[in-house]
Amino acid sequence: MDKTITTKEPKLTLKQKRFLKLYLETGNGTKSALAVYNCKDYTTAQSIASENLSKLKNPIKAYMEANGLDLGRLMGVLDDGLKANRVISAIKTDKEATGATADFIDVPDHAVRHKYLETASKWLGVETSQPTNQVNIQVNANKFFGDDK
Repeated sequence: MDKTITTKEPKLTLKQKRFLKLYLETGNGTKSALAVYNCKDYTTAQSIASENLSKLKNPIKAYMEANGLDLGRLMGVLDDGLKANRVISAIKTDKEATGATADFIDVPDHAVRHKYLETASKWLGVETSQPTNQVNIQVNANKFFGDDK
């Protein structure tokens, strides 16, 4: 008895096909929705893009796998990115040396590693809200100025 499971790919509308094609070219869902769905409102386009990307997850995955971008390869690239280094020049002096010699060393590239970490957190759904440069400090003015009773 054959127990193969077949999954039926959803039929895509013309607009979904156009959205998907543009999204795969640009990587930007909101801009793709603005172009395909003739939205004037950026927020509406974001909503349409989010809904489409959720609905089209399987066709996107199939397209990526057909082009060699399976999960294993993506995880390998992510792992490499989290280990990113950059080369800097350094002056190395030895007690026995008569002068300084130019040398190059590898140091962690934290900016690149951070970008890969942000990408991984988006993939895993653990992305936190965007950091702000604002700090909220509550001060009891009466105590601060010595007017406490």
